[in-house]
Formats: sequence, C-alpha cells, structure tokens
Amino acid sequence: MADDKVNKQIEELSKISRDDGKEKYAKAQFELGLIYEDKKHDYDKAEEHYLNIFREDATKFFANAQFNLAIIYQEKKQDYDKAELFYSNITKEDEPSIYAKAQFNLAFIYQEKKQDYDKAELFYSNITKEDEPSIYAIAQYKLALIYEEKKQDYDKAELFYSNITREDEPYIYAKAQFNLAIIYQVIKQDYDKAELFYFNITKEDEPSIYAIAQFSLALIYEEKKQDYDKAELFYSNITKEDEPFIYAIAQFNLAIIYQEKKQDYDKAELFYSNITREDEPKIYAFAQYNLALIYKKEKNDDDEAIKFFSNVSHEYDSEYYYLAQFELGNIYLFKKQLPEESIKFYKQIKYRNLAADNYISAQIILELINQKSCSISKIKDEKELLINNIEKICHLSQKIKNSLIISFKKKSFSNEETNTKNPERRVAHYTRPGVLFNLLKGKNPSKFRLNIVDFMNDPSENQVLTQWLNITTNPDNEIKTFLASFSFNHNSLNQFRLYGNEENILGSGVSIAFNQNFFGQNTERSINMDNINIMNHFSNSISENKDLISSQVNIENNIEENIYPLSIYRCLYFDPKTEYISLAKRNKQSFYLEMYYEKKDTEEIDQEWEKYIEALEEEHKIKTIRHQLREIKDLMQDLLKNEELNKLSNLKQLLSLAVLPISCLIKHAAFEDEDECRMIYITHIADKNIVEPTDYQAANNLYIEYKEIEDYIDKIYLGPQCKMQHKLWLQNHFKKKQTEKEIKLIKSEMPLR
Repeated sequence: MADDKVNKQIEELSKISRDDGKEKYAKAQFELGLIYEDKKHDYDKAEEHYLNIFREDATKFFANAQFNLAIIYQEKKQDYDKAELFYSNITKEDEPSIYAKAQFNLAFIYQEKKQDYDKAELFYSNITKEDEPSIYAIAQYKLALIYEEKKQDYDKAELFYSNITREDEPYIYAKAQFNLAIIYQVIKQDYDKAELFYFNITKEDEPSIYAIAQFSLALIYEEKKQDYDKAELFYSNITKEDEPFIYAIAQFNLAIIYQEKKQDYDKAELFYSNITREDEPKIYAFAQYNLALIYKKEKNDDDEAIKFFSNVSHEYDSEYYYLAQFELGNIYLFKKQLPEESIKFYKQIKYRNLAADNYISAQIILELINQKSCSISKIKDEKELLINNIEKICHLSQKIKNSLIISFKKKSFSNEETNTKNPERRVAHYTRPGVLFNLLKGKNPSKFRLNIVDFMNDPSENQVLTQWLNITTNPDNEIKTFLASFSFNHNSLNQFRLYGNEENILGSGVSIAFNQNFFGQNTERSINMDNINIMNHFSNSISENKDLISSQVNIENNIEENIYPLSIYRCLYFDPKTEYISLAKRNKQSFYLEMYYEKKDTEEIDQEWEKYIEALEEEHKIKTIRHQLREIKDLMQDLLKNEELNKLSNLKQLLSLAVLPISCLIKHAAFEDEDECRMIYITHIADKNIVEPTDYQAANNLYIEYKEIEDYIDKIYLGPQCKMQHKLWLQNHFKKKQTEKEIKLIKSEMPLR
C-alpha cells in the first residue's frame, strides 16, 4: 500500500514541467530526488532529478539539490572528488545555511579523508556566525583541534576556542571551555587560568562535561594546591545523574582524602559506600577492597573485612580480586587458624602485576601447609619474613625496571625550550631483507614478532641475574618471556656483522629505525594482564580526557587489540664477578654520524652529546641500581637460609618469579657494545596470543604477533653488502604508496672487510 502511495506521488510530481513555473518545477524535481534517495534508495535516479534543477529556477532548491548530490557521492558512492565538486557549486547567496553546511563537509573531507589540514582550515574559515551559528561554533571547534592536535600551536587553538559563545551552541561552548582549561592545566601549567575556564562550564550547558570540569577542579586543589577542603567541595558538586562514571571516581577520591589525609575512617566508609557496581564496576571493586582494609587494619573487625573482600569480583577487576584473595587467605590461616579454608583462597591467586608478590608468598605458604612437619605456628613465625621480603624484592625489581624504561619524552634530554631532538627518539631493529619484505608486502603484511626467550642464541639469556642471586629458573615452567631486540645505534658495523645476514654474506642485512609511536609507556603491560595463570603449574578531546581522569585510580579500559602497546627498556650490562654495571645508550660514533647528516659541526655535536650524557644521569642510575640489586640479594639470602623455607624443593624457582620482570633486561657485560634495548612480554604458555607453528620446520620457535610496522618506520639503513635489488624494491614500494610521510633509505658506508 505504501509503495502504491509513493508511486502515485512520483506520477503526480513527474507531470510538473518548467512551463508550470520554474520554482514549482524545481520543488517537484527536488521532492522526486528525495523520494528516490530516501524511500527507494535508487541513488542514480535521485541524482538525475537533482541535476534537473538550475540556479535560475530557484536558488534555495538548487543549493539543497547540490548538497544532496554531494552527500550521495560522499556517503554512498565514496567519491570524494565528485562530492567536492557539488559542494563547491553552492554559494552563500544561494542559501547561507546550506553554504555553511557545504563548507563544513568540504573541510571534513580534507581533514578526515585527505589529511590536508591547510585546505580543511580554509573551508572551516569560510563559515561565519551569520550563516549558521551552530555550524560556525563546530567549525571553530574543529579549527582549534587542528591547531591543538596537529600543529601544536596552542595560542592559535585558544583563539578559535574563544570565538565560540554559549549562544552559538551550549554543548560546543562547554567542550571548548574544557579544552581551553586542559591547555592551561597540562600544556601551560597555569592552574589559575585553567580554573577560570572550568568555572565557565555550567550543568545547563552539558551535565557530563560539567561533571568532568568539577572533577578537574577538584584534582587541581587536591594535587597542586593541597587544599583538601576545596577539593572536597568540587567533588561533592558531582551527582550520579550528571555522569555515573565520574561520580564514582569523585566519591572514591573523597574517601581517599578522608582515609589518608584526615584519618576519618567513618567518613571514608560513607563515601566508599556511595559507590555501586552499576556506577562503575572497577571503582566499586577498589572501594570494596579499601573498605575491607579499613575494617582489617583500623577497626580490627575481620568478619566485616571478609564481607568486603568477598565483594571484590574477578569479573570486574582481576588484579584487585587476587589481592583480596590473598588477604582472605591470611585471615583464615593466621587469624581464624583454618588452614583448609585458607587454601582455597591462596589457590585463586595468579601471577600478575599487582599480585606478583602475593602469588609467590601464597605458593610458598601452600607448600608449607603441605609440609606435615610444619605447624600453623611455625608458618606464622615465618609470615613476616616471607611476605615482607618478597614484597620488597618485587618492589625493588619494579623500581629497577621503571628506571630502565625509554620514555621518549620531548624534554627528557633538555629542560630548555629548544628544537633539539631527543637523541633516543628512535631505535633500530636489525634483520634480514626477507623479513622486512614480509613485514611490508601487499595488503596483508606480517606483523612484527616477539620471540620466546627459550631459544635465544645466548645460552646465558635470562640467567645472569638469577645465577648471581643463587636462585634458579626452571625451563619446564609454564611462564614464558617473549622479547624483541633493538639497538640505539642505527648504522652499526658490529650489528650488521652479527644480525640479518642472508646467504652467509656479512653486512647484507637491514636496520629498521622505528619511531617512538611504535611503543607504549605503561610498564605494567609487559606482563599479560589477562592470560597469566600458573596456579597449579610452577613446580608448575573530552573522551580523550577521560583517560587522564581514569588514570588517577589506575583504571585500564578494555582495548580490542590483542596486545597493548608495549614499552621498551634499555638493557643493563652486569658482570656477576666484579658487579660492574653499564647502561645501554647511543654510542658517540653513532651520535656523530647522525648529526653529520643533519649538517651540524663538531662543536655543536659535542655540546649535544654532553647534554645527552648529562640528562641520562648514568652514574647516578648505576649507583642506585647497584644498591637495589645488593638489597635484593640480601633479602634473597635471608629467605634462602631460613630453615623452614629451605625444606621446600621449589623455593629457588618460586623466588625467581620475583625478579622475572628484570631478568631478561640484565645481560652479561661482555655484550655491552651492542647497546641493546628490548620490548618484553611475559605470559602463560596457554596464552591465545602465542602463534602456533604451522609446519614441522617452524616447530623450533614460538612467537607473539605485535603490530604492522610501516606507519612507524622513520628510516631504513641498508647494510654495506645489502643487494642493490633490495633498495630498488623498497624505493618502488614506498614511492607507490605516495604517503605524506617520507621513509628515508640510507645505504651504510661502513667499511666492512
């Protein structure tokens, strides 16, 4: 019936000709175009009717028809050049509001599809407030984002944000004021000016943005001004109706203020109790855990503590679940003296970032419980030594690991506002040309791999530290370390000799120089947060700013990728006999060579080298790490010489887990000239991300796939004996892509004999 009505409408409209009046004809053709576009989805027929309308017939219908034609080519046919042609036919005199929309969509095409930000800026700038205030506001916001995110010209971004008024579009005004506040808070670190912009945002503009603004104000007063009463005021302005997620974090932070700063545990409990699982499951888990600690440590009420620890669900936060299980095990074993009950809690704990020390302690306690000669009183006697030492060892290992991370921060090698580039802004991976070909080929290139440590060429791999500590690793354990090796020296004769050779020709490999975007900055991700489970095996814009807020309570949002962006660490070179230590870094010859290509004279290079060495603080780091390693050794010795613990056959293997995160970052000092840095990933052998061999010949290795590499390459160095055809296919590959970013190909001139 509906089709009959539409067909009748088409029949009636088709009878109208230009002789009936130009405007009447234009209106009929426009309505026919709409019917074919929206109801029949016949876009070619719709286009036919829209094209029948001329500017002389009626400017309003002409402008609308040209706009709809552009939309068809932009959204349905994805022919952006043809869409641009139709948008460009619309003038301000035809219809100002349609002109504004057309200019906005042209800007969108150049910004999002063609990545031509200068052209996008031109079109956004053509839109005036008189054309259409709301579109003008959005255009100004988009211009500000281009200058903030792409050009990093924050003063120009501020200018565009400031052009937006509440009367234009309240929601966009609120977003603009928020981003202005972020510029002053994060970039310019002018907290008073940031505060002013946050204050401009009202609940009527947009409740969720108002909530985040109040939260940000509270953080400024809590962290920068240490005015906890003022912080409390801003946190308290946030209601559940504004934004449940932000409300939950605000209530959590209020509880922390009363728990840690004011020691008012009843008030802290009140705020923790305001957080429900429906608001934010992760925050609820943290709140329940902290409530349990209050009852355990401050109120000495184990039964209430058990209730709150039991509310921490594995489903919503596995890390805190394992922490809670450890506390439950301790209560049932040491307070209630019910070892059988405690066993079920200890067995739930997995080896994870936050629970690594708890896992090791739990496994040792389980072994002690199984020792028939060991009573609960004896276990209790060893409790403090065991738990405290392992916690300290894990903490020290984490500190060493964190001190070895390569941060890539722009100012990490200079406190001055200069154009000096970070000398460690990129690192190189040496490999065979055949591997590089597979990483670049076609539409489905291979992903970069991390290989399992077990089959590395160096027999001492992963054992330098454990042997020095007099503990052992078990090759049959089910926790595996995967790594990928890089070097600070991109054009190194020694590296070209050792790695990437094809057909037994020395120096025939390639060096791929990766930029910092290939790596992440979260050190916790070096351990797989979803798959490690060695329970029975050891013997066995605004949305962007939510991430900033979430980090206050250590929230990890789910990411669809299999592997998170992984951090990269400099290797530490160590001689177990002499305790000599050095850190991987750029060597001076490599440094000179790069600066030479940048046309700098030797005096400039020497100055930059001195800045680099000074900023590394190598001497201080070595002194600190040496002290930390000796402290770890002393703590280990206390555990190893304990009479009860020494009865456990797998004690040394369990203790090796405490230093697992740094074991593969510590290499023998004999290799220090390699200046190596490493990406590491620790996981269980059953991890679904481990790639299974596809044939018998490949069964001698296991690996993890990381990501495709082409978008992260800055330069490729061809070894001194690399074949000319390899350079030709690389040139052909990159030239055909015609990408905005140029990847440089450099033939190494190192004198290979």
